[in-house]
Amino acid sequence: MNQTSQTRAEMPQGANKVLDRRTVENAYSSLLNLLKEGMSVLDVGCGSGTITAGVAERVGVSGRVVGIDFSEHLIAQAQKNHEHLSNLSFEVADINTYPAEQKFDLVIAARTLQWVNNPEKVVAQMLNLVKPGGMISILDYNHTKIEWTPQPPQSMLDFYEAFLNWRKDAGYDNGIADNLAAIYQDLGLKSITIVDQHEVSKRGEERFTGDARIWNVVAETRGNQVVRDGFCTDELRLKAIQEYDAWIASDAQAMKLYLLAVEAVKP
Repeated sequence: MNQTSQTRAEMPQGANKVLDRRTVENAYSSLLNLLKEGMSVLDVGCGSGTITAGVAERVGVSGRVVGIDFSEHLIAQAQKNHEHLSNLSFEVADINTYPAEQKFDLVIAARTLQWVNNPEKVVAQMLNLVKPGGMISILDYNHTKIEWTPQPPQSMLDFYEAFLNWRKDAGYDNGIADNLAAIYQDLGLKSITIVDQHEVSKRGEERFTGDARIWNVVAETRGNQVVRDGFCTDELRLKAIQEYDAWIASDAQAMKLYLLAVEAVKP
């Protein structure tokens, strides 16, 4: 990745509150059909390790799970929170330079490819770490297909547009979920499976407020970068946070984040 791309991809302090709510069951359920006792698994861009820990629990003590991320503070948190799992380890590492001597039964990445400007190279490197006959599974968004019911305040729509433009400027693919299958095909993979993992939250559900507030968390954390880099004003950012919170408390009925898991077997 170039310097701009890597700098913008760094997880700001405080943004991990989103990561910490995620588990295999609620945030990457397509893996439940892939994980087997004794498997070796590499989790690329593991963040604070909550999904990775769930993977380790499912492959059991005879399995081996490694989580990598280039964020030192997230890896430190992951190591602290999950040190009780003997079959799990975390490393500060970049997939672009990760040594290929180790091979895994399954290599995964959850919501990671959205933060790279070289997805084709990253997928190729992930595939290089898969054993023959093993699998690759990548879970990610198409941010251009978000659905709110009803529409949120214009201030949040304007901030969201600025956020996507800021991402595009760094070379990130806002529609990566729908482009992964073509990347797999270009790499010669043929047994490609696409699993809908759309995140749908509705008023009345326990998780609704926390799920809907993801965009205020983005505005409160990454929004500072969006402002600093000149894609919106701080006035707009603060207005979006205030009005979006009021919308969640009053008018909001549902939100759908478009999310796909794309799987394939390595020949």
